[in-house]
Amino acid sequence: MAVAPDPFDALDWQPARLSERVATARARASARRHGAVADLRLDDDARLTDQLRFEVRSRIEALVTTIATDLLVQAERLGGQDEARRTPLADVIRRLRQAGVLYDPDLVGELIAQVRQQMLADALPIETMAGDAPSLLVRLTEAPDRIVAGAARAVLAAEGRSRTVEPDGAAIGLPIALRRSLVWSVAASLRQAEDRDFDQALGQAAERVLAALGETDRPGAAMLRLAAAIDARPAELPDLLLESLSDRQLGLFIALLSHASGIDHDDVRELVIEPEGERLWLVLRALDLGRAPIARIGLALSDADRRRDVERFADAIDAIMAIPVAAAQGAIASLRLPQDFRDAIARLEGASR
Repeated sequence: MAVAPDPFDALDWQPARLSERVATARARASARRHGAVADLRLDDDARLTDQLRFEVRSRIEALVTTIATDLLVQAERLGGQDEARRTPLADVIRRLRQAGVLYDPDLVGELIAQVRQQMLADALPIETMAGDAPSLLVRLTEAPDRIVAGAARAVLAAEGRSRTVEPDGAAIGLPIALRRSLVWSVAASLRQAEDRDFDQALGQAAERVLAALGETDRPGAAMLRLAAAIDARPAELPDLLLESLSDRQLGLFIALLSHASGIDHDDVRELVIEPEGERLWLVLRALDLGRAPIARIGLALSDADRRRDVERFADAIDAIMAIPVAAAQGAIASLRLPQDFRDAIARLEGASR
């Protein structure tokens, strides 16, 4: 983590730097005022918990640390700079924070969604559906279908990499566009003034790091391949969804639902982790799930997320089940459109209003 400068450092009290110190203090006080006002404007529903804020910050710093290390290793291989002249990590993070890179809405939104998904998965009630048999994921690694078995083993390997004891930026998946943007931003933060040779080495280093990326780095990619390999029939889907929740495999639940509904993985993740659940119930009805599976899914998610109102869900289950499947399919039809198309529609509708 970035370490704040010692306010009592004797060098900062030299007469030549007093004006700079006053200006810095003034900017800091202004930032605190603006931050306090922004915080007061937030509804409780939008405010992050301390745990969520800590986890997101840890992931951001782990990503920056890993990317910076990879870039410097590659730059040094290219002869751009020796280790003694490395930019301190604290300075890298400070530069990125001052430039607003670490507050990019898409980056922060992705990491919040990842953390919420993990917290929700960890809190799901364990409800063994298969008796003494191994978990669903383990059983899938032994499936007679070699494509399914291979995809399941890839998921287990990905899970092993992501559950490291210390935060590891290499194990944190990001959409390719976000990863590319962050790599170039970190490269820019590592620059040394007027060092053209190092600039050249950093540029080549960033290209080498980016060339090593693949679609496998996308969050949920391994789970999506497994869901596609399973290709659950309508009669198989309810039990697979329920068993994935009972095994705390929320990622598999999301991937199965994404594959079955034709809705993008990130959109399904969003509607699964949102506390109200309206869109999730509509998607489940559009897939013609029965009352018992929907009720069990709703209760499991309510047990795991204290933001959810289980009594409200219980009161609404009859109304949810009364929705015709065709009506539910029509209501969620827009979710199946490409994201860029939906963004364009939203812009036009906003302009017309």
